[in-house]
Parts: sequence; C-alpha cells; structure tokens
Amino acid sequence: MIAYPWKNGIILDTGFAKIAIDVPRPVLGAVHIVTHAHSDHTGAARRAHVLSTIGTHEILRVLGYSTSEPVHEGNIRVFGGTEVHFIPAGHIPGSAQLVVDDGRRIVVTGDWKLEDDILEPGAEVPTDVDVLILETTFSAPQYQFPPRMQIYEEMERWVKVNMDIGNHVVLFGYATGKSQELTALLNSWGVVPVVPERTHKINAIFGLSDILIGSEGWREHVAEPAVFVLPPNFADILPGLEAELGRPIVARSCSGWARNGFRLSSHGDFRQSLDFVERSNPRLILTYGGNALQFAAVLCRIGYDATPLTKTVFI
Repeated sequence: MIAYPWKNGIILDTGFAKIAIDVPRPVLGAVHIVTHAHSDHTGAARRAHVLSTIGTHEILRVLGYSTSEPVHEGNIRVFGGTEVHFIPAGHIPGSAQLVVDDGRRIVVTGDWKLEDDILEPGAEVPTDVDVLILETTFSAPQYQFPPRMQIYEEMERWVKVNMDIGNHVVLFGYATGKSQELTALLNSWGVVPVVPERTHKINAIFGLSDILIGSEGWREHVAEPAVFVLPPNFADILPGLEAELGRPIVARSCSGWARNGFRLSSHGDFRQSLDFVERSNPRLILTYGGNALQFAAVLCRIGYDATPLTKTVFI
C-alpha cells in the first residue's frame, strides 16, 4: 500500500482500491470518505458519492449536500479486499477516525482530540496499530491548552459578569462543531444564545435551544443583555449590530488559535498527541497537517519510527 497527501486530504492506494479521505474534489476511481463536516474536509461531497458517519451525514444533509451515504459505527466496508470502518475521533459531533485493515491495522485519525467536551466524548485510542497516520495541527510544544473544564468555568464567569453589567456578549466559533459546543454550554447555564441560520440548522440536529437572528421574537430577546454565538466572519458586523441594538457588545474568540480569547480547541494539543502515540504504540507513524515535520522529529528523538507525510510513502 502507498499513502500520499492530496491537497489537504490523504489517499491510500492498495493496488486494488484507492481510498480518498477528506480530499477537496473527486479523485478518479476512488472511494471517497469524509471524516467530519468542516468545509475544508467536505469538498469531494459536492460532486462525488462519499461515505461518512451518521452524524456527519446528518450535518451534510442540513447543509445541502446530497451525496453522502451514512455508515454505522462498527459497520465494516470492504474495498478491493481491504476492510474499512469508523471509530470516534472526538473532534466535533460525527467526526471519525478511519481504520483500514489489509492484514495490517492502519489508522487515519482525521482531526481529533482526546478530551471530552460537553457534546462529544474524546477520541477512541486504537490499539494493535501497525501504521498511525496522525493529524498534527497543534502537535508542537507551544500548544498546550488548559483543561477544558477550566476554560468552561472561565467562560461562564466572563459571560455572566458582562451580562450583569448590561453588555451583549459575542462568542465566535465555527458554525459547524464549535458553535454547537458553545450553544450546549450556554444552555447548561440556562442561557439561550442568538445565532445565524447555519448554526441554527445544525443546532436543531442536536436539540439545542437558540434564537434565530431575524426570527419572530428575536428583538424582544435582545432587549435585555443576550449572548450571540457567531462564526468568525461575522466580526465585521459588530459595530453596526452594536449601534442597531443600542447596547455595548463585548466579544471573544473560542479557538485553539485565539490570542485574546478562550483557547477552546477541537484538536489535540502537544500533550494529547504524545499521549495518543504512547497509548496506541504504532510500529510506524506518519504525521500530516500543521506541525507535521516538527512532531515527527520529536517522536524520532524519543524512539519512535516517524516521518511526515509530505510525499508518497510505502507502508
């Protein structure tokens, strides 16, 4: 089998089947798999038949994709004699790792995290792994995030203090995944946030409580201090929204990239990455994504056989 990067996705070629994972557009003759519903992983689903978990399928359907086929967790598909199934990745609702068995056990993590959040348990750590193809977005020593429960507590204090003094609050998070975590967290505090349409549609899949911007009753809801959960591209509208609603707005980003916000990442950080490798104990590790070269070097220094997946690798 060979593995190689294709744009931001990965292709596994067994010689009898080609498996294209999270590729941006269809690959001729390939079986296409989408590990989760973030837009930078779903490009092939616009034009090709794709396999996904039931959770990802439901999100894709709501977002207007019609080519996804849901696969139950644990359901094994066989392509050219190679078995493929999904296990949980803990990244966002519906996210999955791909387990490929051609006589060896090969795991492609997709985006993942080990830590539980309010909606999603952490990733299942596979065992008896021959080859681990590990996503490494935050797998560098400078990325070591506080415990999620600590961040949740800090967020609750900040939100409630600002609402108590009369401010509207904005929490920025991606409409798919992060906004559902934020909505569920706010609901657990008894807060119903105001959200845009895409977030509202995905929230509905999970039975979360929100108020749709522009819907009946939304202005009455924001007559008092309220919380908005918005995607980052809404940042430019805040001055206009503040003027329209007549109340100060304070805003924080919720992301692993946040500098002055809450470092609420949906990816595993450096410590989680080391933990994942130690617990799965693979024979060979291929790193991909951000920090792939750096983390492979770290793994080699501590005795693992690791290499960045920047070109074709025979596995």
